[in-house]
Amino acid sequence: MRIRVDEIPESGRILRFHWDQSRFSHFLSPEDPFQMELLHPLNVNLEVRKEVDHIRITGTIEGILRTGCHRCLATFARPLNETVDIYLMEEKGDLSEDEIELETEDLDYEFFDGEVIEIDQLVAEQIFLSLPFKVLCSDDCRGLCPRCGANLNEESCGCGRISRDSPFSVLKGIGTHPPDTEDR
Repeated sequence: MRIRVDEIPESGRILRFHWDQSRFSHFLSPEDPFQMELLHPLNVNLEVRKEVDHIRITGTIEGILRTGCHRCLATFARPLNETVDIYLMEEKGDLSEDEIELETEDLDYEFFDGEVIEIDQLVAEQIFLSLPFKVLCSDDCRGLCPRCGANLNEESCGCGRISRDSPFSVLKGIGTHPPDTEDR
């Protein structure tokens, strides 16, 4: 969905729509092993307002995603209830290639061409930004057994967990034995 800035009335524009799986799939990588899908269409409620020097978009995105746990690989439903508050600034064409240090408040703004707002792109960004770096089915997820691959949340490991000497096992005794002074 695209909105032209010159078509936004002074009172603002209210957008209410649903995002189904086909629309969401356009923003997913086919190579992603943790494929996400929508259990129900997302409810997107946004208000787009023109301000003096920027466009402000506020609202909510609500729904339920099905995704895979990064630790145990089980799929689970993850509720999504995101508050949206975006400031869009018109991008100036004369950007220099010098490095510029950004301040914290600079991260609240996004840039666009000044004419058309890509609403679908903004919604997808908000969904992906709401996800943690490591998505877990629960805070106490035990993951998979490194030997047999059993999901430790559902069953006990049947492989007996044979302990192997680690290359670092030699370091265990360093602090407990005083250095041998007779060898000097």
